[in-house]
Amino acid sequence: MSAGQPNQPKIGFVSLGQGPRLDLDSYHQRLLKQTGIKAHVIWRHVLDGLSHEALASMAAKDGMPAIRSNLRQSGEHSALGPGWTARWFDRDSFIPLVQEAIDDLEVKDGVDLTIICAAEEFPASSFRSNRPVVLPSIAMAAYAQLLANTKPTATLGLLVYGDRQRQQQKDGWAAKTWAGDLSLVFCGHGNNLDAAAEEFRSNIPDLILVWAYGAGVGQGKDGAESLSLKLGVPVISAAVASISMAAKLLPRASEKVSS
Repeated sequence: MSAGQPNQPKIGFVSLGQGPRLDLDSYHQRLLKQTGIKAHVIWRHVLDGLSHEALASMAAKDGMPAIRSNLRQSGEHSALGPGWTARWFDRDSFIPLVQEAIDDLEVKDGVDLTIICAAEEFPASSFRSNRPVVLPSIAMAAYAQLLANTKPTATLGLLVYGDRQRQQQKDGWAAKTWAGDLSLVFCGHGNNLDAAAEEFRSNIPDLILVWAYGAGVGQGKDGAESLSLKLGVPVISAAVASISMAAKLLPRASEKVSS
């Protein structure tokens, strides 16, 4: 977390897991620097402090919209390394937790903007805020809409984690009236970018959206960039889309005008 300067804007990042996530923080700091943003970053991890019983009550039910979250758990090992595990939770159970984080960041920390670090789509009007809140699904969809506007029969690739969320992802795109005749190609190798590149080679899309927020984090070069270089097509990650949008929504420090 940066120390912050009086005139620097404040960005709140909300993760839908536990923290701290040093890998995500360094990743965002790198993206902010590339975008030319100097900001004070403040994190909220919405599953921090919840009891085992509370977490159990949020478990995803078969066929219901779900979100994959990272938790600290002794003796486990996941893509984040030792001491971490990943579990599926009911998507809508996050709504009050995320809303509480938004309120806390705006009221307690005075952030200028909040980014929700999850690519999944929430129902319309799930959240309320006094400052801009960037939802990665909306930021990424803007690129797909631009493509569909002039090439309605384009093929859109979606890089996700497995197939657990496939129906909710299909339903989400079916609800976008502008999507027209876009063809969707799903790839479940969000945790393995090399495998994702090989799978996409058999049917290279016009555009790939990394619909898995942490895909490629901690693997050196930005995952979206490496995938784009391998396949020769534009690849937009959730974090890159969100920070690009945030760059236009953040206030700029006022300049003093000499008389």
